[in-house]
Amino acid sequence: MDTWQMVDAERADFADLADSLTPEQWDQPSLCTAWKVRDVVAHCVEGATESKGTTVAKVLKYGFRIDTMLEKEAVKKGAAPTDELRTDLRDSVGARKTPPAVNAEALLADEVVHQQDVRRVLDLPRSIPEDRLRVALDSVKGSGASYLPAKKRLRGLHLCATDLDWDAGEASGDEVRGAGEALLMALAGRPAALDDLTGPGVATLRERITT
Repeated sequence: MDTWQMVDAERADFADLADSLTPEQWDQPSLCTAWKVRDVVAHCVEGATESKGTTVAKVLKYGFRIDTMLEKEAVKKGAAPTDELRTDLRDSVGARKTPPAVNAEALLADEVVHQQDVRRVLDLPRSIPEDRLRVALDSVKGSGASYLPAKKRLRGLHLCATDLDWDAGEASGDEVRGAGEALLMALAGRPAALDDLTGPGVATLRERITT
């Protein structure tokens, strides 16, 4: 399965989840502190459907404050009726658009992380297919973006997955161990995942995420 096929599968899984949500669940806060569940869905739809030109225009509108742009545009789109959001998410399966400077691997990582942003707060766990999880981990570990500074979080640490053959960081660094999903969510800046990790490097990782 190539990366785009993994993206399609991830979007289809997220669409299945969205179809199962109650009205109350749609309005629950997600792990993205500024977003409800509906806003997370909206963000994923935007990432799948907007042209590069539209995205660049929005970046200019927000004065290159990409974090602010992503936050506010998702909330705006997230105000749509849930039936519209469900349909748009389902229709994103098969889309091949990417935001500027984003490749298919990074898009997959974004989709995986955001689905977990929803599943974790709603206590709806799943087993992420290993091929998707591995690609997401490899993509996120190299990110230096302002909204995803995983390189800085990883500095001086050695992350080791306990459920798949994957590690990252400095071999002599303080170890952080846990399931691949928890490592991914921690690198993506989600404090909720830290309690699922062990090792002498967890305290450092916690400080970098929460301060």
